[in-house]
Amino acid sequence: MSFKWISHRGESMDAPENSIAAFRLSLERRTDGMECDVHLTADGQVVVAHDEHTGRMGDRLLEISENTLEELRKVNISGACEQYPDEHIPLLSEVLPLLGEGRVFYIELKPGCPALVPAVAQVLAGSGIPAEQIVIISFDKELITLSKKQMPQYCALWLASLWDRSITAGSLLKELEAMNADGIDICINEYLITPEFVRTMHEAGKIVAVWTIDQPYQAKRMIDIGVDAVTSNRAAKLRQILSKR
Repeated sequence: MSFKWISHRGESMDAPENSIAAFRLSLERRTDGMECDVHLTADGQVVVAHDEHTGRMGDRLLEISENTLEELRKVNISGACEQYPDEHIPLLSEVLPLLGEGRVFYIELKPGCPALVPAVAQVLAGSGIPAEQIVIISFDKELITLSKKQMPQYCALWLASLWDRSITAGSLLKELEAMNADGIDICINEYLITPEFVRTMHEAGKIVAVWTIDQPYQAKRMIDIGVDAVTSNRAAKLRQILSKR
C-alpha cells in the first residue's frame, strides 16, 4: 500500500471544515484522499458534520439528530471564514462526487448510532464509487463490527486515542480481530507508534493510519517509520513542504 495524505474534514485549514468548499479544495489540490464525519438527521438523512450540534461552526444552534435536513440547511457553517461566506451542511451524497478518481474517502461514523451503518451503506451503494476508495472509521467498536457485517466490501479502521503506556501492538491486534477491523486510525502518540509497532501491525495484515498531524517534523517521522496514511488539516501543504526536503 502506498502512503496517503488525507485531508481532515477537507482542506480545513483554508476552508470551513466539512464543507463543500473544503472538500473541493482537497480535490483541486489532489491530496490522496479526504476525511469526513457523518450523522443522521431527524428525517434519516446522512449529513456531513463533526459535532452533534451546529453551535461551534454555525450561526445558530441546532441538534442534528433532532432536526430535519430542511431545518439544518438554513444554518450557515462558514464560521469566521470570509473567503467562503455561504457554506451549509452537505449531504454525504453531495460530497461523494468530490472524491474523484483514485482517491480514498475516510468516512467517520459518529458513536452511538447503529442506524448510521445501513444508511451510509445505502448512500455508498448508489454512488458508483469503487469499494477500494472507501474507508469506514469510527471510535465506536460496535459500529466497526456492524460495518464489516453489513458492508464487508469496505475497509474499516478503528479510530483510537490511546495514551496508556501499557498498551502494545499485541493487545491492540486482539481488539482489532474482535471487531474484524482492517486496521487502526490512531491519534499521534510517539510513545506508542514506533517502527516496531507499525511493523507488528503490518505483519498481521493491518493498516496503520495516524491523525491529526499539522507539523512537518511529526509527519516526516510517521512516514519514516512506515505508517500508511497521515490525516492533516493542511495535507496538501505538508506534502509540498516535505517533498522539498
